[in-house]
Amino acid sequence: MTIKLYDSDAYLSEFEATVREVTEKNGHYEILLDRTAFFPEEGGQSADTGTLGDVSVIGGRISDGEIFHLTDAPLAVGAKVTGRVNFAERYDKMKQHTAEHILSGLFFSHFGYHNIGFHLGAEETTMDFDGVPTREELDRIETLANEAVMQNLRVTAEYPPTEVLESLNYRSKLALTENVRIVTIEGVDVCACCAPHVAHTGEIGCIKILDAEKYKGGIRLHMKAGLRALADYRMRYRTTAALSALLSEKQTDLVPATEKLLADTAALTRTYRELKLGLMKKEGEDIPPTDKNLVRVFSDASYDELRAFANAAMEKVGGMTVALAPAKEGYSYLIAVREGDLSGNVREINAALAGKGGGRGNMVMGTFRAGIETIRRYFEEENA
Repeated sequence: MTIKLYDSDAYLSEFEATVREVTEKNGHYEILLDRTAFFPEEGGQSADTGTLGDVSVIGGRISDGEIFHLTDAPLAVGAKVTGRVNFAERYDKMKQHTAEHILSGLFFSHFGYHNIGFHLGAEETTMDFDGVPTREELDRIETLANEAVMQNLRVTAEYPPTEVLESLNYRSKLALTENVRIVTIEGVDVCACCAPHVAHTGEIGCIKILDAEKYKGGIRLHMKAGLRALADYRMRYRTTAALSALLSEKQTDLVPATEKLLADTAALTRTYRELKLGLMKKEGEDIPPTDKNLVRVFSDASYDELRAFANAAMEKVGGMTVALAPAKEGYSYLIAVREGDLSGNVREINAALAGKGGGRGNMVMGTFRAGIETIRRYFEEENA
């Protein structure tokens, strides 16, 4: 069984060890040491990274008490190596994980909510609870969590003897009677946990709940702590400051100002659409009469606008009225006839012009991938 150096010293970033086994796996190597400071992927937290000698450690897993280090090159069995943990990454995870314990402990002690899911990601931490707190309750817990940070409370990790463990009231209690690692945050939380934590809550800096969403009958929280929270605040402040300048509004007035802007924009959009439909109808009414097919290409038009044109134009067109507008790939089309049924023609038209679409009666619509000259030739010459 691998000796877990991080159990007794979460701040240890350099250590000496002996290589016990080396196994090739999917183009990488799994290195088994006699002792390690590398925390493996476990308990919702990703593995530490770093180096073993000159070899990069890119991951790790634990199985039956043995910790396997995933590397990009092999090491010799029996070799003595110096391990170096990427401590900046480790220390950030320690802050996030301890912050999660603070929040989970407070939710449990104040509302009886259990933490039923946890993931410490590269960008943020998510926590799942079996209850749904109100916005006010979330704010209250967030305030209490940051007060716990400011109090710089002691954080300890230990393996209590069986007789103590049996009488201990702690979160994540399993049917185990020995070798249970208990992480205690003074006055805030007692929980079984395998991961490294900070020694004092003040090291976290700050804790921020970013978002909350209903999840499996409870709630999922998104959280950042420490420098992650600072970076998030900096980004949000700069964003709101930029919006404030663009809208010439105070940051505290951005929501009502944006709501007014959206309402004004929606009203203008409706007016524009009505005017555009009217113009398209007028353009259709103004075309000279013809017994042949009519092809009209617009620089920008929706299907509703193409329909407005075609409905008016087909009264003067003896053949097909073909209204086109550029699409993501090729052209949007709407084809109409004054009398008759196009549903039998549309398959042939699509086959000739790399199109797809359809319809019933005297109007069909879809898209053509053929070029505009090919489309014009098909309707104006080959099938005029």
